[in-house]
Amino acid sequence: MRKFIVSDLHGNGDVYDSIMAYLENISLKDDVELYINGDLIDRGLDSYRMLEDVIDRINNNKSIKIYYLGGNHELMMYNALKKKKPYKPLFIFNEWIFNGGGIIDKELDSLNNPIDKINEYIDFLSNLKIYNCFEETIKDKPILLVHAQAPKKILKTCSMKIGDNNSSVNKAVWTREKDEYNIPHKLGKKGFLTIKGHTVVEDEYGFFYNKKDNYINIDGGCSGYALGYFEYDHVPLVEICDNHLELLIWGHDNDIYNGFFFDGDFYKMDLVELIKRKAYINHNLDGNGIKTRELIKKIRG
Repeated sequence: MRKFIVSDLHGNGDVYDSIMAYLENISLKDDVELYINGDLIDRGLDSYRMLEDVIDRINNNKSIKIYYLGGNHELMMYNALKKKKPYKPLFIFNEWIFNGGGIIDKELDSLNNPIDKINEYIDFLSNLKIYNCFEETIKDKPILLVHAQAPKKILKTCSMKIGDNNSSVNKAVWTREKDEYNIPHKLGKKGFLTIKGHTVVEDEYGFFYNKKDNYINIDGGCSGYALGYFEYDHVPLVEICDNHLELLIWGHDNDIYNGFFFDGDFYKMDLVELIKRKAYINHNLDGNGIKTRELIKKIRG
């Protein structure tokens, strides 16, 4: 089983399509799981199409098994749609609309019977879990996946859902390193390696490792790219493998342009390793397994 994680795609359909094609090719040989770490939607023009595609894949057991965790945008959409019943247009300054939900709301308004779709979305969003804890470990620490901040209590199976809509859910999907009052917050969880998103990483690789708090932020900036704030949308795709992580960085051309290994420190992939992974995009499967542990040893020398 090969496990992948992506976060904060924010309606970027080009990168989404390329990543899904990459994973579809891998699924010809291996079982594939994709964990979407919140904020699939809003701001980007393909938000509605991507949401519909993910729901279809989840409901119809497609070749890639998808686990969709809730982010702050899914929570805003859930709250907005509950207020939209019985069906009525949302006010322009509704929190969800203000934060980029207008793309999906416009699609809903164009339907002949929007209330059925609204009910479907409310049911789907309400059941999105807030975090996931993996059995795999990095340096003997289990991997925790959450959108913004690790909850105080972590169970092997998450019981927190978007539909709970309580203070614990809000903290898990909304918290940043510093709040509006400049008060700092710990985002990681002691004893875990936390993988999160939510706050844009404004550099050429689109990820950041906070070694002190032991979390990796993989929000590559799709939300800013969709709004024209940035000239890049560098999207990290994480793979959990062999008790290590790989990060493949996707850029404007919807292709992999860089990559890293992580086992407590980051090691940059060389061109040979990148070409091996790019081969999956072009349906050129060579049948050779990629052993991350061995590659890290080789890079370290």
